Amino acid sequence: MRYLHFFYVLAVVATVVLVGCGKQETPSATVGTNAAPPVPDVGKVVNEKTTAQGFGATAGEAVADAMKMAILQVNGATVQASTVSAKYGLDVSLDRDTASLRASEFAEVVKQRSGGVIQNFRMVDLQEPSAFGGKRYKVTIEAQIAKFNPSTDMQKIKVIIGPIHFDSVSLPMGDRSVSATEVEATLRQRISDALVQTGRFAILDREFSPEIERELDMISSGQAPSAELAKLSQAASADLVWSARASSFAYNRYARQLKTSDRQLVSYSGGWVISEKLVNVATRQVVASDSLRGQAPSIAPTTLSQGVDSSMILEGMSTDVVNQVVASVLRRTFPVTVVALDGTNAVLSQGGQALKEGARYAMVTMGAEMKDPQTGQSLGRIETPCCELVVERVTPNLSYGRLENIRSNLEQLPTGGLQLREQLAEASTVVKASSGDSAVAEDADAFKESPSPKPEATTKADASVPKVAQPKKLSTTQQHPAAASKDDDKW
Repeated sequence: MRYLHFFYVLAVVATVVLVGCGKQETPSATVGTNAAPPVPDVGKVVNEKTTAQGFGATAGEAVADAMKMAILQVNGATVQASTVSAKYGLDVSLDRDTASLRASEFAEVVKQRSGGVIQNFRMVDLQEPSAFGGKRYKVTIEAQIAKFNPSTDMQKIKVIIGPIHFDSVSLPMGDRSVSATEVEATLRQRISDALVQTGRFAILDREFSPEIERELDMISSGQAPSAELAKLSQAASADLVWSARASSFAYNRYARQLKTSDRQLVSYSGGWVISEKLVNVATRQVVASDSLRGQAPSIAPTTLSQGVDSSMILEGMSTDVVNQVVASVLRRTFPVTVVALDGTNAVLSQGGQALKEGARYAMVTMGAEMKDPQTGQSLGRIETPCCELVVERVTPNLSYGRLENIRSNLEQLPTGGLQLREQLAEASTVVKASSGDSAVAEDADAFKESPSPKPEATTKADASVPKVAQPKKLSTTQQHPAAASKDDDKW
């Protein structure tokens, strides 16, 4: 009976222990990795320990010189040497004897007078002139100096978006003209935004806004803590400068007065062409250059034109410019690569405005590196077209899509072995006249008014496949209608 009682007690104890173990494991099971986004890194002021030496006619002057050198050693050229003593109150050491300079109370005075720029001050050594055969005192100190550490983003390639030069001050955009200066400002801002969103570059702002100037003035005037002075003179210099020239940026209105009626045959077409370059600031070497172009949707000739939405046309052309510029810059610096592949589902290394949802892109596999036999310089790797990618979703840092038309084996590819190339062109479209198919029919009737042959007359049967009249056959509205030839009705 005693044995049964013993086993019963043992079973109860074991049960309690197991329950207790289970309760101990519960918290660890619920604790997971912190998925919250980190605090934005904007840089911060930190303290850096340093040792410095100073010389002076008195011990106090030597200490002041040593503190000045400590600040300059940590912050370098970011702090102007001529203003260090006045800004940080280093004259606190003047007219003090040796015993006072060594006292711990003096370290607290230095901290207060410097506004926290100098902390944990300690005099390591003080030598009188006779000690080393000189005519001045020599002091060695240790201290912690306030220093501004820039954000980790400043380790990225620093880029300035330079000007976009236009050949004219105004740009034709449908039935009106827009200012080239306004278009340039918009394009530069949108290109800057798009490159920032790629997460690959640190974009520097050279438009010194009044808000930034006021903040820096507040620091330099002493209204902010003295430690904030470490933020002054921290403006970074660029590694690359992007700039461009637009040889064409227009959406023209073409019109022809019909001789036998008071109507005009009106059409719209246009596009843009820009030449871009990336210049290395240090060497002024052009590291990349390219010519980009795009075409805006044309509107077929019609006698019932009601104009076009010039704002929408400008928005479309601007978006096309930004997308092509960003894609071109990324191809030359950070090609978009596949970072994860699950069957035909792919995750790409960039998001933001680097890729466009619903767009189709060419993909290549990267082979062996090729080198020039004469110079030994790398010519790049062998690229083999392999498939196409359709982008399904774009996030700020990644993109998701599916591979189609796969023509090669994608298994066991090295890291970065599957890269994205140019966006595949879609079938060009021609916008129908705003009045519908009836306008096209009336155009056909207009052509019939002339006894001459009608080489491109459009019939109702052709309305489903509208044609675009060649712009070179039309004259712009800037030309004088009165100067039209007598054969205008035969056009």
